[in-house]
Amino acid sequence: MLRKPSKRESFYLAIIIILYLTALIYVAANNLSIVALYKYGLLQPKGVTGEEARLTEIDTPLSWHIPQVLWFILIKGAGVLVELFQYWVAGMLIAAGLVVFVPWEKVKEKMGYGGLGSVFLAAVAGAVIPICSCGIVPVLAGMIQAGIPLGPTMAFLIAAPMLNVPAVFMTAGVLGWKLAIGRILGTFLIALGVGGVCSYWQKRERILRRFLKVSITPNLSPELQQFAFKVAMTLSKNPSKLPTEKLAPGEENKLYFLAEAGILDRDKDGLWFLPATSSAEVDVKGACFVLPTGDTRVSLRERLTKLLQTSWDLFLQLNYYLVLAVIIAGAIKVVLPTDVIVNLVGGKSLNSVLVSAFIAVFAYVCTYVEVPTALALIHKGMGGGATLAYLLGGPGLSLPSVAMLSGVFKPKVLILYVGLSFIGCVIAGYVYNLL
Repeated sequence: MLRKPSKRESFYLAIIIILYLTALIYVAANNLSIVALYKYGLLQPKGVTGEEARLTEIDTPLSWHIPQVLWFILIKGAGVLVELFQYWVAGMLIAAGLVVFVPWEKVKEKMGYGGLGSVFLAAVAGAVIPICSCGIVPVLAGMIQAGIPLGPTMAFLIAAPMLNVPAVFMTAGVLGWKLAIGRILGTFLIALGVGGVCSYWQKRERILRRFLKVSITPNLSPELQQFAFKVAMTLSKNPSKLPTEKLAPGEENKLYFLAEAGILDRDKDGLWFLPATSSAEVDVKGACFVLPTGDTRVSLRERLTKLLQTSWDLFLQLNYYLVLAVIIAGAIKVVLPTDVIVNLVGGKSLNSVLVSAFIAVFAYVCTYVEVPTALALIHKGMGGGATLAYLLGGPGLSLPSVAMLSGVFKPKVLILYVGLSFIGCVIAGYVYNLL
């Protein structure tokens, strides 16, 4: 049975439904292209073909008429929501599948905290699995809860939108293989840097909850479920914080195992406690969700039921960030639409790699749309290094993408991701110019 949403979750669920229906009604009422809406999130007249179909959108003239501006922000954000929502739901199902079907402990034992080898393999996986920068957000939560360390997860986050195979071939076909190779090397540079630092952080801290906002119970073995249940019952009594020797003498590694699963936490004095979950607005303790069933045989039907329950729970936790992202995207589309970017930052003004990287952050660019946008900028005189910086930064560093990621990661992880990715984009662009 699916859990009942809290008042806050119900509010954002209602907003998503209203925005989605608003976009569909607007497109139908104005005889616009439903295909462009679902493919690119664009409010576009019918009959536009070729590369222009990825960029063309109805005019939204800026004015001091605030209600009109707010309406266009709302309707363009709603258009983005329609395009993102299908990937968002697919991402939820993939994430839940990872949690339900992947044995957390086996993955954890095999991968540990994730060295550079694991980070590199995760980047390669991101390159061959075409997941857009929007649909990947819930997948990240599922990967972590399935036991995949933070470092490889972050490397996958970077590589999937920046480097997936369709994007590379599109870059090569439209912009040339030199830029495509630069994109490949630049992405691996950024992925290894961010992933390596995150692996070090997790190995030092061990307690994964300190890096994450989202809360999902991982797929634990019956033995560890029994241990978690015993620990939860002990900590639910007074005092609610205990040292290892009183909570589980000689079992500190197991306690850290539960902490790495997001079920326990430890304060600066070395006392263990049950953190409140973020999945509901009630004071429920994390380990209470890990109750043993007493039966190691779980039917496929039960697993599928658990998959739907986990997807629904994750969906409710992240809806606020989806609404935030599409409103930001709508505002960018109104204040800084693609044609304005091309006209303002084309020519010599965008021969600066640094300026190009900033534009990638503040412009809203869906995966696969960054290539035709870059082509338009090149026609305005943008240099090769600046183009590479834009291609690397556009799919993963835009403000809407960062807004959605803020639903999964705590600020220090997000700052590391944005900071090192931005620096990597700039370095790759300057190196490209030197070569």
